Amino acid sequence: MKNKKTKALPPLFWYVAVLGIVLAFLELKPPVYSEDGLINRLLGITVTRLIGTLAFLPLMFRFGFRLNGLTKVRPLSAILITVPAFLVVINNFPIIGLMTGNVRIVKTGIYLVLYAVESLSIGLFEEIAFRGVLFPAFLENHRSSTKQIFLSAFVSSAAFGAIHLFNLMAGAGFGGVILQIGYSFLIGGMCSAVLLRTHNVWICVILHTLFDFGGFLTETLGEGIIWDTATVIITALLGVLVFGHMLYVMLKTEPYHVDGIFSGKKTHSDGEESGSAD
Repeated sequence: MKNKKTKALPPLFWYVAVLGIVLAFLELKPPVYSEDGLINRLLGITVTRLIGTLAFLPLMFRFGFRLNGLTKVRPLSAILITVPAFLVVINNFPIIGLMTGNVRIVKTGIYLVLYAVESLSIGLFEEIAFRGVLFPAFLENHRSSTKQIFLSAFVSSAAFGAIHLFNLMAGAGFGGVILQIGYSFLIGGMCSAVLLRTHNVWICVILHTLFDFGGFLTETLGEGIIWDTATVIITALLGVLVFGHMLYVMLKTEPYHVDGIFSGKKTHSDGEESGSAD
């Protein structure tokens, strides 16, 4: 009897596996980058998220998802759909607190630069991993109807929220983590809706980066009262309106809206690759 030849694992597998091991090691045994506690934390988060980005980015391109341009299906309409999302992001900045003097930024210079880079690294990692790889990978076989598309977005957003449970291992409080899971689910759903209509994961990266930058700005670099009465009212009203808008977008998304994400996608069979034109 002839021995069956065992196929060697592709280089990409080893590349992702090695980066995964390095990422896990850095999370469990974080090195000391600086004696300054804040700088050390910002650098630690930035390094791990950039490694995660380097692991998922090749997967996004390898799977052949078309997420780097703008949809050819009503491009102007797709752009307009993102406007409410950017309103949510802008509102997450402590604008009223800064205007009234209730919020002050006390750390600038290198701290502000590192904080901006950290926010970008988080936006890159989480959006490429979840909206760039996991969501379209699940959506690919669950997009034959509006209901399937909606459920795909719901499941991937729920997974995005649930992954924040790991923050409990980092010592975060239970109440804070539950709150983070909730708004992460909503932000994940919003970015999923944007991706479905724009086919551009980089818009999602920008939204996520700005949302995190504004949301944690006072906590990280400043001091003062963020949640004044006006901010609470505006956030609540805007949240309800944008949630309704994005839900409407989801429920009006048809298979033809998302087909472009997968058109021309390479297929893999017995080591051979083939592509089809748009």
